[in-house]
Amino acid sequence: MGDFMILKKLRKSKSAVSNILSTILIVALMVTSTALTYSVLIPTIDRGRLNATLSTSALFLTKFDGALQTLMYDGIGSTRNLEVDAFSGSLDFRTQGLNVRFFIDSGLFLPIPGLSYGVARFTIPSDIAIMDRSAVDYIKGNAYFPLAISDEGSSDPAMLVMTRPSNDEYRMELWYRLFLHVKDTGVGGDIDLSIVVVEFAASESVRSLNEGTYSLMLNKTSLELNPSKYGFVSGNPIITSGDDFYMTINKNTGPQIAFSSLGTRTSVSINLIVITLGIQVISLF
Repeated sequence: MGDFMILKKLRKSKSAVSNILSTILIVALMVTSTALTYSVLIPTIDRGRLNATLSTSALFLTKFDGALQTLMYDGIGSTRNLEVDAFSGSLDFRTQGLNVRFFIDSGLFLPIPGLSYGVARFTIPSDIAIMDRSAVDYIKGNAYFPLAISDEGSSDPAMLVMTRPSNDEYRMELWYRLFLHVKDTGVGGDIDLSIVVVEFAASESVRSLNEGTYSLMLNKTSLELNPSKYGFVSGNPIITSGDDFYMTINKNTGPQIAFSSLGTRTSVSINLIVITLGIQVISLF
């Protein structure tokens, strides 16, 4: 009888230990599962959402670019309507300065320090690291593309870049290189040079894109030939003559030679054309 009671107690003891071990295993699995969710699954989902946001924003700016490029060749007052289908961050429009200088006879002839061009910018807040801080991703264009396109170069002036300027923000920008049209008849002849720059004019930004539905009305508001604010007089070109003419552009990265021509020219004529594209934000409720 005594041995039977001892065996019975041993069985109960083993059963209790088994229950405790089972509970410990269940708790451990739950902790591991929770840790896995927070360390792997949720960050993976967040990265997927951010990638989707950036892809949608890039797609929208590509559509925006296409609409603007068709508008450039239409008459004053022409319009395009474009639905904003990006869904996060904010969209604003601004101008950025560009220094243009002309040299002849081994010296500076004409500076245009106040030239500006338009920039469409998406700002997307996020602290998820899918690219290094200060890195630049060229969605359209290339780091080695010149700041101006010539008649012999690429016909697409658009540059679309994505950066991560800080740990909690991504930025996507669309801007246009200068158009540079040159007729050079050679040594002893003439140079006729025309620069075309595209500016944006917008009265407001689009904020909190996921909270409403917006569209943009794009309007070609003006085309100015040789504006007086850039040093031209009565809309006339600026003309000079001399040896070894060249032009530089500086976009805060140091001057780049956009055009150069050796030898004597009896006439060098410089024109500037400024196209202004107005952008009106329309909120649809």
